[in-house]
Amino acid sequence: MKKMIFTAVLAGAALFAACSGKSTSGVRMGSLSTFDSLSYAFGANIAGSVNYQMGDIPFDMKAVAKGVEEAALGKSSLDHDQAIELLQDYFMNKRGERARAVAEKRAAADSVRMAEGDSTRVEYPRADEAMFESEKEREEISYAFGNDIGFNVAQMGMPIQVVWINKAMEEASEGKARMNDMEAQQYLQYYFMVKVPAENKAASEKWLAEVEKRSGVQKTESGLLYKVVAAGDMEAKAKDPRDEVAVHYVGRTREGKVFDASKFENFTKERQETVRKSNPALFDEKGNLKEAEEPARFALNRVIPGWTEGMQLVGKGGKIILWIPAELAYGSRGAGRDIGPNEALEFEVELIDVVPFVEPAPAAEEEAPAK
Repeated sequence: MKKMIFTAVLAGAALFAACSGKSTSGVRMGSLSTFDSLSYAFGANIAGSVNYQMGDIPFDMKAVAKGVEEAALGKSSLDHDQAIELLQDYFMNKRGERARAVAEKRAAADSVRMAEGDSTRVEYPRADEAMFESEKEREEISYAFGNDIGFNVAQMGMPIQVVWINKAMEEASEGKARMNDMEAQQYLQYYFMVKVPAENKAASEKWLAEVEKRSGVQKTESGLLYKVVAAGDMEAKAKDPRDEVAVHYVGRTREGKVFDASKFENFTKERQETVRKSNPALFDEKGNLKEAEEPARFALNRVIPGWTEGMQLVGKGGKIILWIPAELAYGSRGAGRDIGPNEALEFEVELIDVVPFVEPAPAAEEEAPAK
Protein backbone atom coordinates (compact mmCIF):
# COMPACT_ATOMS: atom_id res chain seq x y z
CA MET A 1 0.00 0.00 0.00
CA LYS A 2 2.88 2.35 0.67
CA LYS A 3 3.55 2.75 -3.05
CA MET A 4 0.10 2.02 -4.46
CA ILE A 5 -1.38 5.50 -4.14
CA PHE A 6 1.72 7.25 -5.41
CA THR A 7 2.31 4.88 -8.34
CA ALA A 8 -1.26 5.34 -9.49
CA VAL A 9 -0.92 9.11 -9.37
CA LEU A 10 2.49 9.68 -10.93
CA ALA A 11 1.85 7.14 -13.69
CA GLY A 12 4.17 7.94 -16.61
CA ALA A 13 6.33 10.35 -14.63
CA ALA A 14 7.21 7.71 -12.06
CA LEU A 15 7.82 5.16 -14.80
CA PHE A 16 10.31 7.40 -16.59
CA ALA A 17 12.08 8.27 -13.34
CA ALA A 18 12.35 4.64 -12.22
CA CYS A 19 13.71 3.53 -15.59
CA SER A 20 16.08 6.41 -16.10
CA GLY A 21 17.53 7.14 -12.68
CA LYS A 22 18.07 10.67 -11.47
CA SER A 23 20.12 13.44 -12.99
CA THR A 24 21.16 15.87 -10.24
CA SER A 25 19.63 15.78 -6.79
CA GLY A 26 17.95 18.63 -4.98
CA VAL A 27 14.24 19.04 -4.34
CA ARG A 28 13.68 22.67 -3.36
CA MET A 29 10.87 25.17 -3.04
CA GLY A 30 11.91 27.11 -6.13
CA SER A 31 10.47 30.34 -7.48
CA LEU A 32 7.63 31.23 -9.84
CA SER A 33 9.84 33.91 -11.40
CA THR A 34 11.31 31.43 -13.89
CA PHE A 35 9.25 28.64 -15.45
CA ASP A 36 10.55 25.14 -14.67
CA SER A 37 9.44 22.71 -17.38
CA LEU A 38 10.39 19.51 -15.54
CA SER A 39 8.57 20.38 -12.33
CA TYR A 40 5.51 21.65 -14.21
CA ALA A 41 5.39 18.50 -16.33
CA PHE A 42 5.48 16.39 -13.16
CA GLY A 43 2.67 18.42 -11.65
CA ALA A 44 0.59 18.27 -14.82
CA ASN A 45 1.13 14.52 -15.00
CA ILE A 46 0.02 14.11 -11.39
CA ALA A 47 -3.06 16.25 -11.97
CA GLY A 48 -4.00 14.30 -15.09
CA SER A 49 -3.72 10.99 -13.26
CA VAL A 50 -5.73 12.27 -10.29
CA ASN A 51 -8.48 13.46 -12.62
CA TYR A 52 -8.54 10.16 -14.51
CA GLN A 53 -8.37 7.76 -11.57
CA MET A 54 -9.78 9.79 -8.68
CA GLY A 55 -12.05 12.34 -10.33
CA ASP A 56 -14.92 11.30 -8.05
CA ILE A 57 -13.06 12.65 -5.00
CA PRO A 58 -13.41 16.40 -4.25
CA PHE A 59 -9.91 16.93 -2.86
CA ASP A 60 -9.09 20.19 -1.13
CA MET A 61 -6.32 21.23 -3.53
CA LYS A 62 -4.87 23.78 -1.11
CA ALA A 63 -4.44 21.03 1.48
CA VAL A 64 -2.95 18.72 -1.17
CA ALA A 65 -0.47 21.44 -2.16
CA LYS A 66 0.46 22.02 1.47
CA GLY A 67 1.04 18.29 1.96
CA VAL A 68 3.22 18.09 -1.17
CA GLU A 69 5.32 21.07 -0.16
CA GLU A 70 5.89 20.13 3.47
CA ALA A 71 6.64 16.46 2.77
CA ALA A 72 8.93 17.19 -0.18
CA LEU A 73 10.93 19.65 1.92
CA GLY A 74 11.00 17.45 5.02
CA LYS A 75 8.80 19.75 7.09
CA SER A 76 5.58 17.74 7.32
CA SER A 77 3.59 17.64 10.55
CA LEU A 78 2.41 14.16 9.52
CA ASP A 79 4.67 11.12 9.44
CA HIS A 80 4.56 9.37 6.07
CA ASP A 81 3.53 6.06 7.62
CA GLN A 82 0.61 7.85 9.30
CA ALA A 83 -0.36 9.40 5.97
CA ILE A 84 -0.37 5.95 4.38
CA GLU A 85 -2.59 4.57 7.13
CA LEU A 86 -5.11 7.37 6.58
CA LEU A 87 -5.09 6.84 2.81
CA GLN A 88 -5.34 3.09 3.14
CA ASP A 89 -8.39 3.38 5.40
CA TYR A 90 -10.08 5.87 3.08
CA PHE A 91 -9.40 4.22 -0.27
CA MET A 92 -9.89 0.64 0.84
CA ASN A 93 -12.70 0.99 3.37
CA LYS A 94 -14.63 4.20 2.70
CA ARG A 95 -14.34 5.32 -0.89
CA GLY A 96 -16.25 2.43 -2.47
CA GLU A 97 -19.11 2.51 0.01
CA ARG A 98 -19.56 6.27 -0.32
CA ALA A 99 -19.38 6.15 -4.13
CA ARG A 100 -22.21 3.58 -4.13
CA ALA A 101 -24.25 5.77 -1.79
CA VAL A 102 -23.79 8.78 -4.10
CA ALA A 103 -24.81 6.72 -7.14
CA GLU A 104 -27.90 5.37 -5.36
CA LYS A 105 -28.93 8.86 -4.22
CA ARG A 106 -28.63 10.22 -7.74
CA ALA A 107 -30.51 7.27 -9.21
CA ALA A 108 -33.33 7.76 -6.68
CA ALA A 109 -33.57 11.46 -7.56
CA ASP A 110 -33.74 10.59 -11.26
CA SER A 111 -36.52 8.08 -10.59
CA VAL A 112 -38.57 10.69 -8.70
CA ARG A 113 -38.26 13.18 -11.53
CA MET A 114 -39.28 10.63 -14.12
CA ALA A 115 -42.26 9.59 -12.00
CA GLU A 116 -43.31 13.22 -11.93
CA GLY A 117 -43.06 13.41 -15.72
CA ASP A 118 -39.81 15.35 -15.85
CA SER A 119 -37.57 13.67 -18.47
CA THR A 120 -34.83 16.32 -18.30
CA ARG A 121 -31.42 14.70 -17.96
CA VAL A 122 -29.44 16.07 -15.03
CA GLU A 123 -25.66 16.32 -15.47
CA TYR A 124 -24.21 15.62 -12.05
CA PRO A 125 -20.70 16.80 -11.18
CA ARG A 126 -18.23 13.93 -11.22
CA ALA A 127 -17.03 14.66 -7.68
CA ASP A 128 -19.58 14.79 -4.88
CA GLU A 129 -19.13 16.36 -1.44
CA ALA A 130 -20.65 13.22 0.07
CA MET A 131 -17.38 11.39 -0.63
CA PHE A 132 -16.23 12.95 2.64
CA GLU A 133 -18.24 12.88 5.85
CA SER A 134 -16.98 16.29 6.91
CA GLU A 135 -14.80 19.18 5.84
CA LYS A 136 -12.30 18.10 8.45
CA GLU A 137 -11.98 14.66 6.88
CA ARG A 138 -11.66 16.22 3.42
CA GLU A 139 -8.78 18.40 4.56
CA GLU A 140 -7.14 15.54 6.45
CA ILE A 141 -7.24 13.09 3.52
CA SER A 142 -6.19 15.78 1.04
CA TYR A 143 -3.17 16.68 3.17
CA ALA A 144 -2.23 13.00 3.56
CA PHE A 145 -2.55 12.54 -0.19
CA GLY A 146 -0.22 15.48 -0.80
CA ASN A 147 2.14 14.12 1.85
CA ASP A 148 2.45 10.83 -0.04
CA ILE A 149 3.17 12.61 -3.32
CA GLY A 150 5.70 14.97 -1.76
CA PHE A 151 7.47 12.19 0.13
CA ASN A 152 7.94 10.12 -3.01
CA VAL A 153 9.00 13.09 -5.12
CA ALA A 154 11.72 13.75 -2.54
CA GLN A 155 12.83 10.11 -2.72
CA MET A 156 13.47 10.47 -6.45
CA GLY A 157 16.26 12.92 -5.63
CA MET A 158 15.60 14.96 -8.76
CA PRO A 159 16.01 18.73 -9.38
CA ILE A 160 12.36 19.46 -8.67
CA GLN A 161 10.87 22.83 -7.73
CA VAL A 162 7.87 22.18 -5.50
CA VAL A 163 6.32 25.54 -6.30
CA TRP A 164 5.94 24.54 -9.96
CA ILE A 165 4.51 21.09 -9.17
CA ASN A 166 1.81 22.75 -7.09
CA LYS A 167 1.25 25.48 -9.68
CA ALA A 168 0.66 22.87 -12.36
CA MET A 169 -1.80 20.98 -10.16
CA GLU A 170 -3.62 24.19 -9.30
CA GLU A 171 -3.92 25.32 -12.92
CA ALA A 172 -4.96 21.86 -14.09
CA SER A 173 -7.75 21.71 -11.48
CA GLU A 174 -9.01 25.03 -12.87
CA GLY A 175 -8.80 23.84 -16.47
CA LYS A 176 -5.95 26.26 -17.24
CA ALA A 177 -2.93 23.94 -17.44
CA ARG A 178 -0.05 25.15 -19.62
CA MET A 179 0.69 21.52 -20.56
CA ASN A 180 -1.98 18.96 -21.37
CA ASP A 181 -1.47 15.28 -20.56
CA MET A 182 0.21 14.51 -23.88
CA GLU A 183 2.56 17.49 -23.70
CA ALA A 184 3.58 16.61 -20.14
CA GLN A 185 4.30 13.01 -21.14
CA GLN A 186 6.30 14.12 -24.17
CA TYR A 187 8.42 16.47 -22.09
CA LEU A 188 9.10 13.82 -19.45
CA GLN A 189 10.05 11.35 -22.16
CA TYR A 190 12.49 13.87 -23.67
CA TYR A 191 13.95 14.72 -20.26
CA PHE A 192 14.57 11.15 -19.13
CA MET A 193 15.34 9.52 -22.46
CA VAL A 194 17.45 12.27 -24.06
CA LYS A 195 18.56 15.01 -21.65
CA VAL A 196 19.47 12.90 -18.60
CA PRO A 197 21.46 10.26 -20.56
CA ALA A 198 23.47 12.99 -22.31
CA GLU A 199 24.19 14.79 -19.03
CA ASN A 200 25.18 11.56 -17.28
CA LYS A 201 27.51 10.56 -20.12
CA ALA A 202 29.37 13.87 -20.02
CA ALA A 203 29.58 13.91 -16.21
CA SER A 204 30.74 10.27 -16.05
CA GLU A 205 33.47 10.82 -18.61
CA LYS A 206 34.73 13.86 -16.71
CA TRP A 207 34.69 11.95 -13.42
CA LEU A 208 36.61 8.97 -14.84
CA ALA A 209 39.21 11.29 -16.35
CA GLU A 210 39.80 12.78 -12.90
CA VAL A 211 39.95 9.35 -11.24
CA GLU A 212 42.51 8.16 -13.80
CA LYS A 213 44.94 10.84 -12.56
CA ARG A 214 44.94 9.49 -8.99
CA SER A 215 47.96 7.72 -7.60
CA GLY A 216 47.99 3.96 -8.17
CA VAL A 217 45.05 3.90 -10.58
CA GLN A 218 45.54 1.74 -13.68
CA LYS A 219 43.51 1.38 -16.86
CA THR A 220 42.77 -1.68 -18.99
CA GLU A 221 42.22 -1.73 -22.75
CA SER A 222 38.46 -1.86 -22.19
CA GLY A 223 38.53 1.42 -20.25
CA LEU A 224 38.14 -0.13 -16.80
CA LEU A 225 39.97 1.80 -14.08
CA TYR A 226 41.23 -0.03 -11.01
CA LYS A 227 43.47 0.23 -8.00
CA VAL A 228 44.77 -2.85 -6.21
CA VAL A 229 44.72 -2.01 -2.51
CA ALA A 230 45.96 -5.48 -1.48
CA ALA A 231 47.07 -8.00 -4.10
CA GLY A 232 46.09 -11.13 -2.20
CA ASP A 233 47.16 -14.59 -3.37
CA MET A 234 47.64 -14.19 -7.12
CA GLU A 235 48.07 -17.95 -7.49
CA ALA A 236 44.50 -18.33 -6.33
CA LYS A 237 42.89 -15.59 -8.39
CA ALA A 238 39.95 -16.00 -10.76
CA LYS A 239 41.14 -16.95 -14.24
CA ASP A 240 37.94 -17.93 -16.00
CA PRO A 241 34.71 -15.89 -16.34
CA ARG A 242 32.89 -19.00 -15.16
CA ASP A 243 34.76 -19.04 -11.84
CA GLU A 244 32.70 -18.30 -8.75
CA VAL A 245 33.78 -15.65 -6.27
CA ALA A 246 32.80 -14.85 -2.70
CA VAL A 247 33.04 -11.12 -1.97
CA HIS A 248 32.13 -8.29 0.32
CA TYR A 249 31.59 -5.06 -1.56
CA VAL A 250 30.24 -1.52 -1.60
CA GLY A 251 28.83 0.03 -4.76
CA ARG A 252 28.72 3.82 -5.13
CA THR A 253 27.58 6.29 -7.75
CA ARG A 254 30.01 8.95 -9.02
CA GLU A 255 28.38 11.26 -6.46
CA GLY A 256 29.38 8.92 -3.64
CA LYS A 257 25.93 7.51 -2.85
CA VAL A 258 25.90 3.86 -1.79
CA PHE A 259 23.39 2.01 -3.97
CA ASP A 260 24.35 -1.53 -2.99
CA ALA A 261 26.46 -3.30 -0.37
CA SER A 262 26.99 -6.77 1.04
CA LYS A 263 27.40 -5.63 4.67
CA PHE A 264 24.71 -4.01 6.81
CA GLU A 265 27.15 -1.39 8.13
CA ASN A 266 27.54 -0.02 4.60
CA PHE A 267 23.81 0.25 3.85
CA THR A 268 22.26 3.69 3.66
CA LYS A 269 20.50 4.79 6.85
CA GLU A 270 17.13 4.39 5.14
CA ARG A 271 17.89 0.83 4.12
CA GLN A 272 19.27 -0.02 7.57
CA GLU A 273 16.04 1.22 9.15
CA THR A 274 13.97 -0.83 6.70
CA VAL A 275 15.94 -3.98 7.52
CA ARG A 276 15.61 -3.37 11.26
CA LYS A 277 11.84 -2.97 11.00
CA SER A 278 11.27 -5.92 8.69
CA ASN A 279 13.70 -8.35 10.38
CA PRO A 280 13.98 -7.45 14.09
CA ALA A 281 15.00 -11.01 14.98
CA LEU A 282 18.35 -10.46 13.24
CA PHE A 283 19.44 -7.91 15.86
CA ASP A 284 20.31 -8.08 19.55
CA GLU A 285 19.12 -5.67 22.27
CA LYS A 286 21.85 -3.17 21.34
CA GLY A 287 20.82 -3.17 17.69
CA ASN A 288 23.81 -5.20 16.49
CA LEU A 289 23.55 -8.13 14.11
CA LYS A 290 23.49 -11.42 15.98
CA GLU A 291 25.43 -13.35 13.34
CA ALA A 292 28.32 -12.58 11.00
CA GLU A 293 27.29 -11.66 7.49
CA GLU A 294 28.03 -14.13 4.73
CA PRO A 295 29.80 -12.77 1.62
CA ALA A 296 27.93 -12.55 -1.68
CA ARG A 297 28.63 -15.41 -4.09
CA PHE A 298 28.23 -15.49 -7.87
CA ALA A 299 29.84 -16.65 -11.09
CA LEU A 300 31.75 -13.89 -12.86
CA ASN A 301 29.87 -14.44 -16.13
CA ARG A 302 26.62 -13.48 -14.40
CA VAL A 303 27.53 -9.91 -13.46
CA ILE A 304 28.30 -6.70 -15.35
CA PRO A 305 31.39 -6.82 -17.63
CA GLY A 306 33.36 -4.47 -15.39
CA TRP A 307 33.08 -6.97 -12.56
CA THR A 308 33.91 -9.94 -14.78
CA GLU A 309 37.14 -8.27 -15.86
CA GLY A 310 38.00 -6.53 -12.60
CA MET A 311 37.77 -9.55 -10.33
CA GLN A 312 40.44 -11.31 -12.39
CA LEU A 313 42.94 -8.55 -11.49
CA VAL A 314 43.25 -9.38 -7.78
CA GLY A 315 44.05 -12.53 -5.83
CA LYS A 316 42.14 -14.39 -3.15
CA GLY A 317 42.18 -12.40 0.08
CA GLY A 318 42.93 -9.17 -1.77
CA LYS A 319 41.10 -5.89 -2.11
CA ILE A 320 40.48 -3.80 -5.22
CA ILE A 321 38.65 -0.63 -6.19
CA LEU A 322 36.94 -0.57 -9.59
CA TRP A 323 35.77 2.49 -11.50
CA ILE A 324 33.53 1.13 -14.21
CA PRO A 325 32.51 3.06 -17.34
CA ALA A 326 28.82 2.89 -18.21
CA GLU A 327 29.43 0.63 -21.19
CA LEU A 328 30.95 -1.95 -18.81
CA ALA A 329 28.17 -1.42 -16.25
CA TYR A 330 24.47 -0.87 -17.01
CA GLY A 331 24.89 1.15 -20.18
CA SER A 332 22.16 3.36 -21.56
CA ARG A 333 19.40 1.53 -19.69
CA GLY A 334 20.61 2.25 -16.16
CA ALA A 335 19.32 0.27 -13.19
CA GLY A 336 16.54 1.66 -11.00
CA ARG A 337 16.43 5.07 -9.36
CA ASP A 338 20.05 5.28 -8.22
CA ILE A 339 21.83 4.23 -11.40
CA GLY A 340 20.81 6.35 -14.34
CA PRO A 341 21.56 5.78 -18.03
CA ASN A 342 25.22 6.19 -18.99
CA GLU A 343 26.35 6.26 -15.35
CA ALA A 344 29.89 5.25 -14.40
CA LEU A 345 30.16 3.44 -11.05
CA GLU A 346 32.64 2.71 -8.27
CA PHE A 347 32.97 -0.60 -6.43
CA GLU A 348 35.21 -1.37 -3.46
CA VAL A 349 35.62 -5.15 -3.27
CA GLU A 350 37.21 -7.66 -0.88
CA LEU A 351 37.82 -11.00 -2.60
CA ILE A 352 37.15 -13.57 0.12
CA ASP A 353 37.33 -16.75 -1.95
CA VAL A 354 37.58 -18.11 -5.49
CA VAL A 355 36.02 -21.36 -6.62
CA PRO A 356 37.49 -22.37 -10.00
CA PHE A 357 35.07 -23.57 -12.63
CA VAL A 358 35.22 -27.30 -13.25
CA GLU A 359 34.01 -28.75 -16.50
CA PRO A 360 31.24 -31.23 -15.77
CA ALA A 361 32.19 -34.82 -16.44
CA PRO A 362 30.67 -36.25 -19.62
CA ALA A 363 27.64 -38.39 -19.07
CA ALA A 364 28.54 -42.09 -18.94
CA GLU A 365 27.29 -44.06 -21.91
CA GLU A 366 24.73 -46.68 -21.04
CA GLU A 367 25.89 -50.23 -21.57
CA ALA A 368 24.17 -52.10 -24.33
CA PRO A 369 21.77 -54.74 -23.00
CA ALA A 370 23.14 -58.30 -23.07
CA LYS A 371 21.83 -60.45 -25.89
